[in-house]
Amino acid sequence: MRNLIILIFVSFLFQFVFSQTPENNKSLTSDSLHHQITIITDSLHPEKSHIPVIVDAKYKGGINNFYSYVGNNYNFNNLKSSDILDDFKNKDIMIIYIQFDVNEEGKPVNFEAINTSLENTFYKEAIRVIGSTRWTPGTKDGEVFSQKFRIPVQAYIRDFIN
Repeated sequence: MRNLIILIFVSFLFQFVFSQTPENNKSLTSDSLHHQITIITDSLHPEKSHIPVIVDAKYKGGINNFYSYVGNNYNFNNLKSSDILDDFKNKDIMIIYIQFDVNEEGKPVNFEAINTSLENTFYKEAIRVIGSTRWTPGTKDGEVFSQKFRIPVQAYIRDFIN
């Protein structure tokens, strides 16, 4: 019975931890958080079992303010039309995915390009802008930890390539 309760609780945590809900309660399915949850149990002393309290890293004002900041500070003058990915050449919007960690100091670090190269100017501009942000770091049982984010960055390219 206890294992069933723990399983239900863990599945609820996974649903909560791996999705973000902005203030208007619309789900952001493209955003994801990746960190491991460890539940420490002591079968001989169940009163000593511990479920960690995890608080995710946050951008001041929420994820929508973060996207607004990126959109307002993304400089199209730094881009090359030759860097538009083939999958997006006949579309209005190009989406690149960027993965990064928010470290213990609240700085975005360890950037990774998911669907483009590290030399792509769209990627370089995105990490320039994202790298200038500061976050409130995540905590686990009151101790700060580095947390991984994977986000889409959309660029309106129709006017850019014509």
